[in-house]
Amino acid sequence: MTLTDKEQEARKRVCLALDVRDVNEALNLSGELSDYVGTFKVGKQLHTVACNQGVPILKEIYSRGGSTFLDLKLHDTPNTAYETAYASVVDGVYVFNVHVAGGEEMCKKAVQGAEDGAGFTQIERPKVIGVTALTSLSDEDLEEQGLGISYDDLVRRRTELARNWGLDGIVCPANKAGDLEKEFGSDFIYVTPGIKWAGKQGAGQKQLYTPDRAVQDCSNSILVVGSAITKAENRRETAYEILKAMAPNMSV
Repeated sequence: MTLTDKEQEARKRVCLALDVRDVNEALNLSGELSDYVGTFKVGKQLHTVACNQGVPILKEIYSRGGSTFLDLKLHDTPNTAYETAYASVVDGVYVFNVHVAGGEEMCKKAVQGAEDGAGFTQIERPKVIGVTALTSLSDEDLEEQGLGISYDDLVRRRTELARNWGLDGIVCPANKAGDLEKEFGSDFIYVTPGIKWAGKQGAGQKQLYTPDRAVQDCSNSILVVGSAITKAENRRETAYEILKAMAPNMSV
């Protein structure tokens, strides 16, 4: 099936979460859905499984024509963040993330590590984005932790810090991205988990939105979609339906 120009633009903004336990299943999904998905998310679960099985998962996805969102959520000492960022500069990694909660020095060292790694490998530097607050959290969760701040205020404050510290964007709920873009600019990337479609959504998500509304609200967001596609009866058809819903809000 040939995508229209607007559907092609929508495809670039869809990231499929490969949250599965089996490397072969992940690679089969990437091959099956690459026509409709621009980026594939490799998180801690799949990254660990691939390591245990001796499979270079990032290289394998790249060899199939895919790019990767390396979702390891770095949150460590500045030096460890630097070294991990440096090591993350490999073919196919488009973006990776750090926890803004790790602080200014850690975030800046991660960016420096990515820049130095790109200089050494002669690979384009991956985008470095900051996790604001997990989409599995709510106001009640933050209150229980004694943070003394609402979910929305925490997301906004950490977005401001990420921008000030030189990160390329943030991870935030899709239903917050539009307002954040108005304040912090459309040259900033807004990676948005918590996308639902046709009643399907990721397990444990409390901050949810639909893809058509997400792109209508925010012009520079990347939509992370998981179970809505991977658990559908017809995955390719569902992925295409999502692109068609997004397309009217694409500019070409």
